[in-house]
Amino acid sequence: MVKYFRKNISLSDFWVSSHERLSDFYASSWQRGDSPVPLLVIRLAVAFVALAILAWSVYEAPVPHWLIYLTNWGLVLVSAMAVSGLLVSFSAVKKILPDEGILPWYVSMYWLFYNISGTIAIVITLLYWLLLFDSSLYVVQDRLFWLETVTHGFNTILVLIELFASRTPLRFAHIYQPLGVGVWYAVFSVIYYVAGGTDGLGNPFIYEILDWSRPGPTTVLVVATSGGLIMVYSALWGVTVARDKLTGALIRTTSHTLPFTPPDIGGFA
Repeated sequence: MVKYFRKNISLSDFWVSSHERLSDFYASSWQRGDSPVPLLVIRLAVAFVALAILAWSVYEAPVPHWLIYLTNWGLVLVSAMAVSGLLVSFSAVKKILPDEGILPWYVSMYWLFYNISGTIAIVITLLYWLLLFDSSLYVVQDRLFWLETVTHGFNTILVLIELFASRTPLRFAHIYQPLGVGVWYAVFSVIYYVAGGTDGLGNPFIYEILDWSRPGPTTVLVVATSGGLIMVYSALWGVTVARDKLTGALIRTTSHTLPFTPPDIGGFA
């Protein structure tokens, strides 16, 4: 994988303002040509499911506390990715995307949400099922059981559908974006605890495993989760490289490489 890393990296390479092929944001990996229609159909389904899950979660939740939970941050990010991706696809269908130059703001917005939501969704799913899920608290027939299952399972399924169906690039240089969200949530949880905030049941923490009255174990959890987040992003980057190599060789007419940073093209300074 060494060849995917470039020696000369500029500051602009670490943002989401430039990419050499705009079609990578609206065409599917599993097609020949650059028609936006196949991915548009998939994104319509993904956006519908994402928004339906978000609406269900908001409807069932204790509203004053809904925004304190990382799960719900993840639902918002996945929904934002789905809706912004749909906007990119519609723009491509309407042929209002530029042929070259700096990426339009809504493409950059989609790319940012894409970079963040995939890693955060998978980390949320892993944390919930490995550390938080308690089968004794739920009955399978209970709608809240299914809500918990959907919000901690379908979130990952939706971002993986987007990853495998699209050609959207995932640069390793963008790893700071999901990591930054994770660190910010940890900081937010500290501020919330110091300010006397409680969860929906009145406990002095957001999650029992994120209890800052026990700073030692909680700090270890935050550090371990940050390491896990880096590993998840690295795995997604590897999957993206494999996706583009496979589809480039078997489906598409030209190969698609995924460099660490984009080549220096005059129109994308």
